Amino acid sequence: MTLAEPARALRALNSAWRWTGVEFAEIVAQSLMGHLLTVDRAGTYHYLDPDLLTLCPLGDEAAAQLHMAQSETQRVWRADALVDAATERLGFTALGEVYSRTLPALLAGDYGHEHLIRISLVELIYLTGDLARQTRDLPEGARVQLKVTK
Repeated sequence: MTLAEPARALRALNSAWRWTGVEFAEIVAQSLMGHLLTVDRAGTYHYLDPDLLTLCPLGDEAAAQLHMAQSETQRVWRADALVDAATERLGFTALGEVYSRTLPALLAGDYGHEHLIRISLVELIYLTGDLARQTRDLPEGARVQLKVTK
């Protein structure tokens, strides 16, 4: 899948996920659910999972290829059932958009089809980077209260 605005998405990645200490150089690949394969300035590949709010270092290109070839990674990357449900309910994504889940569903880990949305990739990068930063030290199962600010 080709990125609509690769420079804008890369700026979003470097801004929203800066707290991880990674300086991203390129977004190598993007899934329809907003998962990203990236490479940093040192040449290390990373897998960004917006559903789990995680950024996993993979290593060099060979390690990244091995990771991406794993059946579990491919299943998550393609997310066939979610993509099919989202396409049926919401229509095809526009250029620059991906499918994701509503904010409460992301935090709750709820993959119900009724929680699927279309969102710009850039917006998803900012949203998940901020959520990951704010929730990174919470214990598993912690309750979260959402507060909307302007």
